[in-house]
Amino acid sequence: MRRRYRNKSSKHAINQDRYLITYADLLTLLFALFIILYSISKPDKERMRELMLAMNNVFNPTQLIQGNNLSPNVSSAPTPPLIMFQEQVVSISEVQSQMESLLGTLINNNTIGFERLPDGLKLVLPNRFLFASARANLLSDSRDIIDSIAVALATVDMQIQVDGHTDAVPIRSFVYESNWQLSAARAVNVAHSLIDRGVPAHNIVIRAYGEQRPVADNMTEEGREQNRRVEIVVTQKDNNVAATLEENE
Repeated sequence: MRRRYRNKSSKHAINQDRYLITYADLLTLLFALFIILYSISKPDKERMRELMLAMNNVFNPTQLIQGNNLSPNVSSAPTPPLIMFQEQVVSISEVQSQMESLLGTLINNNTIGFERLPDGLKLVLPNRFLFASARANLLSDSRDIIDSIAVALATVDMQIQVDGHTDAVPIRSFVYESNWQLSAARAVNVAHSLIDRGVPAHNIVIRAYGEQRPVADNMTEEGREQNRRVEIVVTQKDNNVAATLEENE
């Protein structure tokens, strides 16, 4: 009789403690719920800015758009205004005029380079304003520069070459096996960013040079910084290029 009494008491004690399992599961679910609510409550600044830019272009295309301040590296360069041009640009001189109107502050402050070529124009965008080290994703603070360039090139019916360059330091990354691949990825992302902002895709040519075309000495940090860049070259279209599919049909 005593043995049976002990067994019943033991089972009764186990049944009393089973609520702790349900209580622990409930706390775990509540904790996960709070994490999800916190994550979705944080505003996406990038998407909000894209929405504001799109609405501004639709409802007030001539208004000057003042973006967020640049990162500490480019704090000395005020954000350029975006002015929407409507007429198609067909001459290099017109492109130069638009570039100087939109990017004059950045050019004068040496934030970006600007050069008139015998057959076109060249913009030089230092990597420190566009990418983190060994990365190809555009920094959020580069949006103002890309926006202004896209507005200037959206109505240009010319060839737009986006060239990626790096320094000569071998890359150490699991994503890119060489500087050539890194420069290609950076050029592609800049080109896609321009296309997303209205630059015709059929005008864009993407090229990657890696460390093969330095403009400064790779033995110094200052020289390597100058070599890490993306260049945008605008020239008249080559009439000798292969015909398009529409022309062949």
